[in-house]
Amino acid sequence: MQAFIAVADYAGFTAAAKNAENLRLSKAMISKHVQALENELGTRLFNRSTRRIALTEAGSAYLKGARQILNELGALEQRIAGFGANPQGLLKVLAPTSFGSFQLAPALAEYAELYPDVQVQLTLSDRPHGPLEEGVDLALHVGNLPDSSLVARQVAEVRLIICAAPHYFVRHGEPKQPADLAEHNCLRYSHGARKGMWLYREQGVDHQIRVQGDFEASTGDAVRMAALTGHGVAQLPSYMVRADLASGQLRATLEAYSPAPIPLYAVYAHRELSATVRIFVEFLEQHFHAQS
Repeated sequence: MQAFIAVADYAGFTAAAKNAENLRLSKAMISKHVQALENELGTRLFNRSTRRIALTEAGSAYLKGARQILNELGALEQRIAGFGANPQGLLKVLAPTSFGSFQLAPALAEYAELYPDVQVQLTLSDRPHGPLEEGVDLALHVGNLPDSSLVARQVAEVRLIICAAPHYFVRHGEPKQPADLAEHNCLRYSHGARKGMWLYREQGVDHQIRVQGDFEASTGDAVRMAALTGHGVAQLPSYMVRADLASGQLRATLEAYSPAPIPLYAVYAHRELSATVRIFVEFLEQHFHAQS
């Protein structure tokens, strides 16, 4: 198609070979391309004579369409190439419900201001699934990764904090060591591998302790709300209770027994990332580092 346009523009095969720098083809090769095009179309595009070459009616119609097609193709190639340099387009993110609500949604608002050409589609889910579902560009995963075939980058750490409303401690006392939790109403999160088990660290080693209570919920948000009412003691991630601790609505306890932080990973399927995904991961890493 480019060879045909060059012949039309320069009114000859010899002139096209001499002047069409984008082709860098010999006269014979240009003639071969045009002949192949005419054979494919089943019609002549040029009337040829020993002195001059001129477009046929079909050639004139094809020239107009060919220019439009090549211009659109060039624009498309530039647009696709831009995906490798500038964040743009749709970014699909999957995250745990509580983390997405408390941490990721505010971060996404900041990201959207920095990169207005990106549209983010955030899905929040606590149901059991692999860290990366079909159609998702990136997933946020708290804890160890079950699938080693995925590519992941740690972007933050999450601390687990045992806490309760101050008036709960006034009524029931405050635990001094993990074993004292047996005397308290422990509000539990019903999902995950450690259902009914809380973590604590003693002498540099993490341990688990089974806790009991009259309240269990499938979301951390519900556990947090129960803790805020003074109903019991909860072990919750730092991102969920940071504001409540700062305001005094919740108070941390057993801080000397705080377990090792849990990694927060950005998970994606391939090492070769688009600029949109790569810059988003870098943004998250910087955002959460500033909050630590």
